[in-house]
Amino acid sequence: MKLRTVLSELGVTDHADGRGVDLEEDVFTYPATNFDMSFEQLLMLAPEGDPSVPEGHLGITLVYCGDALPEGRERPADRVILCAAPGGYEALRARFGQLPERHIYLDLQRKRLYSAFRSSYDIQRFADKAHEILGNPLMIVNSDRRLLASAGSFPENRADVLEEINQGYVSEEVNAELEAEGILDDVRRIGHSIISENPRFGQRWVTSIISFHHMEMGRFDVLEQDRPITDTDLELVDFAGTLAATMIDKLGIAGERAGSGSTVLDDILGDTFANEKTMRAQLKLSSMPLDETYVLMQLKSDREISRVHLQRIAARVGHAFRNSLWTQRDGSLVVLLSLGPRLCAGWDAYDRAERILGQRKEFLHTLAQNGLMAYVSEPFEQLSLAPDRYMQIRDLMASRIADDGPIVFFWKHRYAVLASLAKTFGQADMMLDKRVVAMQLYDADHGTSYLETACRTVEFPGSPAEAAKALNVHRNTYFYRVNKIDELFLIDLKKGEDRLAVAFSTRFLEGMGNQVLYDVDGMPESWRQSFEHRDRD
Repeated sequence: MKLRTVLSELGVTDHADGRGVDLEEDVFTYPATNFDMSFEQLLMLAPEGDPSVPEGHLGITLVYCGDALPEGRERPADRVILCAAPGGYEALRARFGQLPERHIYLDLQRKRLYSAFRSSYDIQRFADKAHEILGNPLMIVNSDRRLLASAGSFPENRADVLEEINQGYVSEEVNAELEAEGILDDVRRIGHSIISENPRFGQRWVTSIISFHHMEMGRFDVLEQDRPITDTDLELVDFAGTLAATMIDKLGIAGERAGSGSTVLDDILGDTFANEKTMRAQLKLSSMPLDETYVLMQLKSDREISRVHLQRIAARVGHAFRNSLWTQRDGSLVVLLSLGPRLCAGWDAYDRAERILGQRKEFLHTLAQNGLMAYVSEPFEQLSLAPDRYMQIRDLMASRIADDGPIVFFWKHRYAVLASLAKTFGQADMMLDKRVVAMQLYDADHGTSYLETACRTVEFPGSPAEAAKALNVHRNTYFYRVNKIDELFLIDLKKGEDRLAVAFSTRFLEGMGNQVLYDVDGMPESWRQSFEHRDRD
C-alpha cells in the first residue's frame, strides 16, 4: 500500500514530511510502537514525544500531533511524518490497526487484476474483468479520446455518457468540462487518480490518466455506482490503468497524440463511425482541415518494418505534409493527406496530388531511404468515401503494377486494376471488344503492328502526321494500316464508339500484362482453370 493511501485511510488532514519520505512509496504497517525489527518499508505509529520508537529504526515513523500540527514547527527528522487527524490518538490507532486487513485486500485485488491482464487478449476483455474486480462501471479512452472499452451499466440519466459509448468517442463538450474544472490538470500534477464529484448528477467519478514510459496514453475512469470507492480503490484504479497502458502500447492503439497513429483515421478506414457528422466532429479535433480535397496513400515495403521504425517514418512524413494523419495497418503506413480546397470548377485534384507529392524532397528521400513505395488513391472530398478509397489502394497494390517511380497513382493505372479484379476468364473476356482481341492475335501470328497503329490513332486524334511520327512510319504507310484495320477487323477509327473500344480494350490488355487472352498457358491460374472447365463442358 502506498504511503499516500495510508494517510488517506487514516483520515490524516495535515502532515509534514522529513527528508527521505516519498508518498508514492509502498509501505507495510505495524500497530505497536515496540517493534524490534528495522525494515525500510515498515511504517510505525507513535504519539508525539513517545520515546518507545526504536532507535535506528530504518522505516518510516508516523508521529501523531493532535487535531492540528503545531505552529512554528521545525522540519521533522529524516523518515518521520508529523500528522494531524481528528478524534484523538486512540481513534487513529484503531484505524491504523485495521490497515493490515486493507493491505491483504489490496494485494489480493492487485493479483486478480494482473491475472486478468495476463489472460486478456484485447482491451475490452480486460475492461470486463477489471469491472468485475473494481465493482463499478468504467471507461478506457486513448489520447485521441477514442473509447477503447467500457464495462458495466451506466445510469440512464447520463445521456452524455451513453452517447459517448454509442459513438465511440468522448465529446469535446465533456472533455472541455473536465479541463475547465481543472480535474485533468490536478491528476497530471499529483501523478495519480483522484475522486471528483459531479454536482449536477450527484455522482462521484475516479479520473485517472494512464501513461507508458512517461507518455500520456489516455484515461481510465470509474463511476461510483454499485459500491463506494475507497482510497485503497484509487490505488487499484492506478494499477489497472498501468496494465491498460501496457496493453494499449502493445496493440498500437494509443492514438496520434501519443505517437501511435490516429485512431480517428483508423476508425474512418474501418467504417466504424455511426455517421459523417460524428466523423467530422472527431476529425475536427485533429490537425486535419475539413471541406478540402483528400487522398489516401499507403507506404509499403517488400521487407518487414517494425512498428517503432514505422512510427519514425510517420514522423518524417508528418513533417513533410503538415495537414495529414497516419495510422498503421497490415505492417505498413496509411496516410490521409489534405490537398487543399478545389481551385477551379473542374477536377484539378489529379494535378494537385501529383505536384504536391512529387515536389516534397523530404518525402521522396524518406521513400528512397526506407525502400518504400507510395500507393495513392483517387482524390475525394466526402470523408465517407475514405473506406472505399482505402480498398482502392488495396486493389492497386494487389495488381502488382511495375512502376518506374516510388509513387503509384491509381488514376494512371485504373484499367490495370480493373483487369486484376477479374477473377475468372469469363469476367475478363466480357470486358474486351473481340475485334481488338482479334487484332492482337493477328499481330502476334503475323508480326504486324495494327493494334499499335490503332492506339496511336486514338492517342493523336485528327493528326495523322503525329501518329505516323510516333509509329516511326511514313504517312502513306500509316493510312494503309488504318484502311487495313477497317478491312480486316471491321474497326472504323473515324467512329467514336470504335475508338472507345480500342482505348478501353488496349488499356485492359495492358493491365493483364499484354498477355494474349486466349493463350491458355499464359493465363493466371484461376482464369486457366475456369477456361479449361468450360472447354471440357
